Amino acid sequence: MSVIKPILRIFDYDKAVQFYIDWLGFKIDLTHEFGPGTPKFIQISLRDVILYLSEHHGDGTPGTHVCIDDFKELTGYQQALNEKNYKYGRPGLEVPEWNAKAVMMTVYDPFGNQLIFGEEIS
Repeated sequence: MSVIKPILRIFDYDKAVQFYIDWLGFKIDLTHEFGPGTPKFIQISLRDVILYLSEHHGDGTPGTHVCIDDFKELTGYQQALNEKNYKYGRPGLEVPEWNAKAVMMTVYDPFGNQLIFGEEIS
């Protein structure tokens, strides 16, 4: 099985940490920078989801959409996020019109990227 790790463009490391780590609950697996004051490149993960975040010009494109399917217990995760009272996001759940047996939640990072979490429901 291949592992796909999208590179998402970020413009501010601290804002990325606030969004992805503090709010969404990802953890930082690795951080790289060529020297003090240079752009950072980080790998983050949550469960089996792995993302790269990069401040480097040319890495990734702002406005990328990433679909994260089969995210177990999405309803509980969505409720936990909203309980954190994140100033910039209160995601809801929606049932897509093309699949009444699924639920989705979309969050927007501070750099214009979208993460779309999905789960099949019974």
